Amino acid sequence: IFLGGKEGLTSCSCASGPAFEGGHIKHGMKAVTGAIERITLDLSTYRARYETIGDVKPRGLCGSAMIDVVAELWKHGIIDGAGMFKQGLDTPLLREIDGKTEFVLVSRDDSVTGQEIVVTQRDVNEVQRAKAAIYAGCSLLLKRNKLADRDIEQILVAGAFGRGLNPENAKIIGLVPDVLTDKIRFVGNTAITGSKMALISRKARMEAEELSRSVGYLELSADPLFGSEFASALFIPHRDPGRFSSMKAG
Repeated sequence: IFLGGKEGLTSCSCASGPAFEGGHIKHGMKAVTGAIERITLDLSTYRARYETIGDVKPRGLCGSAMIDVVAELWKHGIIDGAGMFKQGLDTPLLREIDGKTEFVLVSRDDSVTGQEIVVTQRDVNEVQRAKAAIYAGCSLLLKRNKLADRDIEQILVAGAFGRGLNPENAKIIGLVPDVLTDKIRFVGNTAITGSKMALISRKARMEAEELSRSVGYLELSADPLFGSEFASALFIPHRDPGRFSSMKAG
């Protein structure tokens, strides 16, 4: 994560784990053909509506879909602020098997594998840990530079991950600070773009070398506030409702 302003650039590295790449998720997968990349839940039936990469039958859930799922579950009151499934909901889609709670997103008939695609309690918790690490990094970069959310002019999201990311849902789960949605921009695979620039331009290489020497670095593991920031960010969207005043659960 980089924070840029008139004082220069400061960065930090967040150990968010593989959840946003489909890792440690029961039906998680990379963002390839057959992966559900966008998903919503019907308010009256709780049934899922989704889009897959390649417009084919679904095989699993990629990272952007997991953000959508957790946001939708919270908006519809299926999980609480601690990320726990609520009991007593009037829907067969929420069930318990071998003592473990899960929510059915895709039926056997509708999936390419002939198996249901579900999201489990563990899946939700994996996303919570991943988003908490990233938000804690954002929060501490701002704090250590004496800035607040209101000072953010724009949030740039790089990488293929941003291709299917719903910015509103990213805010709802507490992945990024609660700024106006139109301040969130997706800039594609900037690593490849920067590499191409460095290959064909001496000026770009010189600028890259200068940046590498001037960027400040915040070591999160050594920051005394990281533990409390991370723990508070585990909640959806956050333990402190004031940080996400525009968000409301169902």
